[in-house]
Amino acid sequence: MADPNNEVCPDFTSAAYDEIRENLIRASGQTEAQVTNWMVVSWTQSHHKHVDEWNQEREQEEHDAAKVVQARAQQEEEEEIHEQQEAEAEKEHLDAEKKKPKMNGFNTTLTIGDVITPHPAQYVISKINNFEYTELWYFSPEGCKDAQHSSQSTAKDGYGLTQVDNAILALRPLSAFKTLKHSIPDHELSFLTFLRAKNTFLTHISKAKWPQGNIDALFLFFWHLENHPIRNNSDISNLVILHYASRLRQDWHDRLKHDKAFNIGVLNENLICAINDELWDKVCYAKLLQVGANELYKMEHMLT
Repeated sequence: MADPNNEVCPDFTSAAYDEIRENLIRASGQTEAQVTNWMVVSWTQSHHKHVDEWNQEREQEEHDAAKVVQARAQQEEEEEIHEQQEAEAEKEHLDAEKKKPKMNGFNTTLTIGDVITPHPAQYVISKINNFEYTELWYFSPEGCKDAQHSSQSTAKDGYGLTQVDNAILALRPLSAFKTLKHSIPDHELSFLTFLRAKNTFLTHISKAKWPQGNIDALFLFFWHLENHPIRNNSDISNLVILHYASRLRQDWHDRLKHDKAFNIGVLNENLICAINDELWDKVCYAKLLQVGANELYKMEHMLT
């Protein structure tokens, strides 16, 4: 349908309307001018009516179109909100799944081994998982037995909060935070206990995924100490080795934190000699004190 706003009133005085004008003159008894004017007025009124109807229809169409656009926009907004809610719900689900404890599967063809590695305290396992220094006593047979007894006694203690990945707070058994009361420094261990403990220690740092280079260096460190010639040439050789191991391993871990660690697998013979001299001085001093105490006792006995 054409837009009536573009229509122009016909020229009713033209020859095309002669017959219509004559019929209207005879029927109405009016003059030609009156009839022509009536035709113009009649067309104009009809034209205005058509224009009004046309405009109303267009307004209704525009209103309906606006409602469709609004409804479509609202639907798209609702769909977007729904998609966001689904994405958030999926993210929350994935986050919850990540936080759930996971149980690994097992190798159906792998059989039970002939030896079970002794298990130290959970507190110690947490430290080596964080690549921290721990005394070797915790890995000795006595330390592992004490850990078993301690874990049984703290099983009722509940849980504590710890920070994971520098951001997340997680619940951990209190046994993961509690150091054992009976731990012994490395240099106070018997040499046999030292050797047995270092074997268990090397096994557990391997399980904890320490860098292989670090594990290899520690293996060489312990091997060189166990087979050092001083053990055949000194009455205090084992004590010298224990002091060297205790000091060097602690210093090595401290330097690792600052990325300034040395190669612990290469022994420093000068330092071993210095520790040997230091310990001999203490032995000699202790003997002098003992001799002095004996002489004082004899003098007191003579006077009485």
